Amino acid sequence: MIARGNSDNGGVRELRRWLVDFVAALALFWVAMFAVSGSDIRAHAISLPAIAEALLLDAAAPGRTGVAASAPRQVVHSTAKAEVGSEQALVLLSLAFAAIAASNLAFWRHLRRVYASPRRSVWGRG
Repeated sequence: MIARGNSDNGGVRELRRWLVDFVAALALFWVAMFAVSGSDIRAHAISLPAIAEALLLDAAAPGRTGVAASAPRQVVHSTAKAEVGSEQALVLLSLAFAAIAASNLAFWRHLRRVYASPRRSVWGRG
């Protein structure tokens, strides 16, 4: 027999605590994101790839035609295709933040259990 009683119950309880911590950290992250970015104010009126394209086209001499004038456009378009959406980046960042916060809380609880001072009745001091 196992001395602790229900050993499976402890693992389920720890998993449930980790999931609650994960959901709480995820909710906290999104509340903070909506509080910070609640308005429609944007820092750039023109998107950055459009600014880069305009700068590259201005850098090319106006007298040049043909392949040399179209080369900067290909560079800008190739970098614009690799751009990740801000919504996808926020979702991935929020999941990573929530997982790290939940893991840290679980590890903290583990350390509190392992390094807890013994009760007086266990050691016979009381």
